Amino acid sequence: MPDDTQKRLLLEMFENLPGVAFMLLFRATDDLRLAGWVGTVLATLVCVTYVRKKLRPQPILLGINVFMVTITPLIECLILLGYRDTATVLTGNIATLVLMSVFVTGVILTVFRPNGFLNYQTSGTKQKYAHSAVLLLVCALGIVWSRLAGDNYLVSLGVPLMVLFGMHQLLRAGTTDQQARSGVILAAASPQGSAPEASI
Repeated sequence: MPDDTQKRLLLEMFENLPGVAFMLLFRATDDLRLAGWVGTVLATLVCVTYVRKKLRPQPILLGINVFMVTITPLIECLILLGYRDTATVLTGNIATLVLMSVFVTGVILTVFRPNGFLNYQTSGTKQKYAHSAVLLLVCALGIVWSRLAGDNYLVSLGVPLMVLFGMHQLLRAGTTDQQARSGVILAAASPQGSAPEASI
């Protein structure tokens, strides 16, 4: 049986699966409907693991998965109700809508969650808001990029998401390094010789 670290890695891979499956299926089949429904089913399963607290959501992936749960059923309902033009507009702006979902999710998490738009602990509220603001800015720039980059999802969606994930990792690494340095300074400043002196 896998240990806790392996289970966590498997769950993190599972959390990534809906978006990856959507991109690969759409590239392989050029069938947006099929790719959308597969993504919806997988994203729903991921959201079930969130609700059951089996998986702590990665904030960016949370925005993507919530979007994937809703968008294909919404488009299908609009078509059935006769709003085909609205459905076509949504279909033509998938990349922008994904990034908007991530942005809105980030704003909500920043306002209401202790860690904000992050999945790591910062040194304080000020740093939490600063890091969340950087990620939201990158996401907003990604939304603009998606409007200008054309219909290739690897360019219009994949590039901004890679930059967003990369920035998240960079900020997290900086925070970890800062906390490690603080721990070393505190350890060095502690009075190591106090115990022997007390015993004399």
